[in-house]
Amino acid sequence: MNFLKIIIITICSLILTPCLAFAEMKLTSESIINSKIDKLHACSKKGGKDVSPQLALSGIPNGTKSISIIMDDPDAVKPAGKIWVHWNVFNIKVNGDSYSLSSGKKPSGTIGKGHGGSGYKGMCPPDGKHTYRIAIYAQKENVKAKASGFSAVKYTLERFEKDFSDSIIQKVMITGDYK
Repeated sequence: MNFLKIIIITICSLILTPCLAFAEMKLTSESIINSKIDKLHACSKKGGKDVSPQLALSGIPNGTKSISIIMDDPDAVKPAGKIWVHWNVFNIKVNGDSYSLSSGKKPSGTIGKGHGGSGYKGMCPPDGKHTYRIAIYAQKENVKAKASGFSAVKYTLERFEKDFSDSIIQKVMITGDYK
């Protein structure tokens, strides 16, 4: 009878383990309602206060040492000639399977430079509605991002994924519009 229990438990483990190992992360934000980013998070020229958005991450996979946050604006290519980087934060230590960041709170990781300087810089689209991307990456090790000084890199989602693909376990992204 014990032998039968062991076989059943083993079979169930083999069936369920792959499903658990590839559970999807989920990213939500109270700052994005009906696909629109709240004005509070925009630049002062657009009536905002340059306050970073609230973020809630769940389903962080096992083996994650840290996470990184990238926020950029691919619609800026037309007016600015490049994807505009609004926020780079690297190597935020996580414990457990969730992470939450309150609106306006500085994350505990390494703060990188965007096109507006260090830290979060709000949306300021010069030519109408832009769609902004916020991605969080689960990492098996801390990344060696060039976050400060003259050699600092303004990481877009594409650049981060290219430079640190070996460290990324999983990515989750949300988008929001602002004009």
